[in-house]
Amino acid sequence: MSVNLRGVMPALLTPFNKEQGLDKESLRRLVRFNISQGIDGLYVGGSTGEAFVQSLAERQEVLEIVAEEAKGKVTLIAHVGCVSTAETQQLAAAASRYGFDAVSAVTPFYYPFSFEEHCDHYRAVIDSADGLPMVVYNIPALSGVKLNLDQINTLVTLPGVGALKQTSGDLYQMEQIRRAHPDLVLYNGYDEIFASGLMAGADGGIGSTYNIMGWRYLNIVKALQAGDITTAQQLQSECNKVIDLLIKTGVFRGLKTVLHYMDVVSVPLCRKPFAPVEEKYLPELKALANQLQAEKR
Repeated sequence: MSVNLRGVMPALLTPFNKEQGLDKESLRRLVRFNISQGIDGLYVGGSTGEAFVQSLAERQEVLEIVAEEAKGKVTLIAHVGCVSTAETQQLAAAASRYGFDAVSAVTPFYYPFSFEEHCDHYRAVIDSADGLPMVVYNIPALSGVKLNLDQINTLVTLPGVGALKQTSGDLYQMEQIRRAHPDLVLYNGYDEIFASGLMAGADGGIGSTYNIMGWRYLNIVKALQAGDITTAQQLQSECNKVIDLLIKTGVFRGLKTVLHYMDVVSVPLCRKPFAPVEEKYLPELKALANQLQAEKR
């Protein structure tokens, strides 16, 4: 596992056009915008990227475009998770071909798979990733798969696993994982507890709102490394004010609308059945875009 997977990595959004197709030029601009923030890497094709409302071909095309724009500039992690093992393997092989640094996969969901079936799934995907490290993605609130600590310990010690994306509010479990696996790369998943997650043992984070204010999260890391807890708390509070608004508007569509006002994304739409942002929130989102643009400069 020679690649450095630690750091602050936006969970990349996927822009669509008015016809609901991939907006390739906006995707390229978004990748460049994220890199300009100074972030450490990109997590491509996950929940934030609306992966599960895309076809397999579209998901591969997104991986290819991002690799063209960012390979060699930042660490690239491809989320390849599907319910089907075969489709997950197909995406993992594509990520390897395109030059990604790691693959990631959510636990297979919807059907009540046994834990051993989950383990077999990950083993098969790792075998198809041509030596790329696996980032296990634990997100019980959306997957419905509630892994206990012993099961997490088993998954992260499978041969080929290099990291865990822990999207859970259970900071006690985060600390337990860190204590049991001091060398494991551990990502905080919920943006609203980023500072707390780092203090509980995370090495960094993967998050949706990093797309519009990644520098704030980088500054939280710097503050904590310097022992400045007060500044870290203040920065987290500023991030959470933004998150409060995005929860009202719908997170992904709110983020795309902010990026639209920043001239990064042409069309601020998610793929249906996601609806557009309600018009009553547009002034607040435009004001936020202006504030963040001024702050980024």
